[in-house]
Amino acid sequence: MKKRVGLFWSLLIALILSAGLTSCSEEEFDAEDERKLIESFLKENDIDVEPTASGLYYIELIRGTGLPATTGDTLFVYYTGYYLSGRILDYNRNSDPLPVVLGENSVIEGMEEGLGYMKDGGEALLVIPSKLAYGEEGNFQMGI
Repeated sequence: MKKRVGLFWSLLIALILSAGLTSCSEEEFDAEDERKLIESFLKENDIDVEPTASGLYYIELIRGTGLPATTGDTLFVYYTGYYLSGRILDYNRNSDPLPVVLGENSVIEGMEEGLGYMKDGGEALLVIPSKLAYGEEGNFQMGI
């Protein structure tokens, strides 16, 4: 029987998805500009944390209890995803938690990685660059 871990967290999508949503063919996606946007956001919000090797910024807001989640665990997640501007991208706060089986890649890569750092009852802010979210062109199909 799989261990069930209930987690609550907030997700922050760090890219304003301008490459795929606002510019289309007008501008090329620029990873350096994205990096500067993320750094500016972190500075403005007084967040001093280094990215993981993949580029994810994991900011633990409330430390959970127990062991971290592991591959195969079913996590029950409440989340709110934001653009850097503060506009809401997606959320499930007014519904049932999202069941996520860690390791099945049913959510974006940055969310999958961030959930792996969390413990039961924890809260975290994830700043996710586009390469770990919907890609440089804003492809919103899960698992791509």
